[in-house]
Amino acid sequence: GPEQVAEARSTGSEGQSPFAVIVGCSDSRVSPEIVFDQGIGDLFVVRTAGEVVDSVALGSIEYAVAHLGSALVLVLGHERCGAVAAAVAGAKEPGHINAVLSAIEPAVKKTKGQAGDPVENAVRAQALDVAKQLQEAKPILAEGVKSGKIKIVAGRYDLKSGKIDLLSP
Repeated sequence: GPEQVAEARSTGSEGQSPFAVIVGCSDSRVSPEIVFDQGIGDLFVVRTAGEVVDSVALGSIEYAVAHLGSALVLVLGHERCGAVAAAVAGAKEPGHINAVLSAIEPAVKKTKGQAGDPVENAVRAQALDVAKQLQEAKPILAEGVKSGKIKIVAGRYDLKSGKIDLLSP
């Protein structure tokens, strides 16, 4: 309730030590604090459409690992992702939306022609691709993974059941 939030805010004002970084989609149905039932100060959250990671998002993730001690990074894709669906459909969008679709394009190409739902296949591939991108990001994340200080994993959130499946390449 409100009293716990006020208490967390006052203890959190001294600093933060989130145990995990969630790299998630901006989709309004997939709020990590709610999905994982976590409070203020527990998660360091970076959200973009299609959980696309650019240099600013990467720097944010590196900050959490290097300065806040986060030991787990979860890249969280989700069922019925609009950004992935648009990339699968080959949508042409105005403005900077195309930058998001272009970043998802490798996952779409990789899964083209696979059995099953093309959007679902691309959702899984996108989360795995971003996790791999982070695992290889030098120097901070790649070294953290190599030394065993941090773990980077990919998952998929089911909107209906609320269940999260960890994905393996």
